[in-house]
Amino acid sequence: CPIYKMHLHSKLKHTLTQLYSKASMTVFRDPISNLVMYIYRELILMVLSYKSTGSITLNKPNTEYDQQPLNTKSEIPAAQETVLTALDTWITPTDRFYIRNHFTETPTLEPTSVELIIDGEVGSPLSLNYQEILKMPATESAVTLECAGNSRSYANPPAEGIQFEHGAVGNAVWKGVPLKDLLITAGLKPSATEILFTGADNGEEEEEGETLQVQYQRSLPVSEALRPLTLVAYEMNGESLSQSHGSPLRLIVPNWYGMASVKWLEKITAIVKPFDGFFQSRRYVHIGEGISHRTEWTPVERIQVKSLVTSPRHGHVIRSKEYSIQGVAWSGEGDIVKVEISTDGERTWSAADLQPNDTSAAWHQWTFPFCDFKPGHYIISARAYDDAGNTQPPSIPWNFRGYANNSIHSIAIEVGSMEA
Repeated sequence: CPIYKMHLHSKLKHTLTQLYSKASMTVFRDPISNLVMYIYRELILMVLSYKSTGSITLNKPNTEYDQQPLNTKSEIPAAQETVLTALDTWITPTDRFYIRNHFTETPTLEPTSVELIIDGEVGSPLSLNYQEILKMPATESAVTLECAGNSRSYANPPAEGIQFEHGAVGNAVWKGVPLKDLLITAGLKPSATEILFTGADNGEEEEEGETLQVQYQRSLPVSEALRPLTLVAYEMNGESLSQSHGSPLRLIVPNWYGMASVKWLEKITAIVKPFDGFFQSRRYVHIGEGISHRTEWTPVERIQVKSLVTSPRHGHVIRSKEYSIQGVAWSGEGDIVKVEISTDGERTWSAADLQPNDTSAAWHQWTFPFCDFKPGHYIISARAYDDAGNTQPPSIPWNFRGYANNSIHSIAIEVGSMEA
């Protein structure tokens, strides 16, 4: 197997990522130089988002899913997930990025009318319009977001909620103002323990037979809010945020499940007491078997270590002597240090070729050579490890809403007669 070709891909992607990171932090006084740097960054991003072929990846392009990269799981509220074979680039193109809304209506906000309020336990409350935010020093970084309900449909017995398979995850480049800078400018007081975020989306939710009118709100501990890559973002993959992804402003919280990255952000409030709102205490909590009292519910927070096989797809027939199994791995608890692959139903495991990253906030791609296997049926499994000592379990304990399912991902494939 030509493993050296996979290592070439790893080094190339790593080099491009470093170049993109440096270019993103470079600003010139001369507008022409800034324009040249912008074009340079966009070219790098195009390469990082491009589906490699030829000598870099051994697989033939799978055009079966290219025309429909998103599967609709719910019309109301809007929920779409990415077909796994479309997660074949380090940067997930915006039109392939999963969507998860909570209410009937998707907010439509004009950037010119937006006023971001920062109040509560601060010395100098702020009201910032969109243009004022764009003029502030910005940070740009790749961050992987995963819906807390990703892989819910594989819970046994079935769990409550939108039945996502494995595609409610993606890795994008986000640009915005560090939340830390905004809070410091507003004069965050030592009395604040949490930061509350309010989105423009609102609607009805059913709870214990009662219909409630609720606003989407989530809070973070101050320590998480002050992390350097926690952003008030206005760009995704080099373009202004789309309506589906939270335009004009949204929160980006690295390493936490996607419910923390509040979309259509309108207000930031520093608070003293822990927030107990609907989407903080009644949703996005683990409710295990036999647990009924709310005091026993535990919050969904950091993303659990996880890996997925993105190529080949389940049920694929391989007709080549040289094939590269490919996938992605990520964790909110630490950086990915190893991915192992089994080709025999988890009886034995071998290390995959893991591509390096400069940030633990973004997923890693990995490849594994699959060569000269005899015709027949095979079960391919992937499991990841992070530097905090976490790995994927064969299964997770059942919880009522099927949150944080990071169990080992397996697919079945067939090796057919070889092509000439």
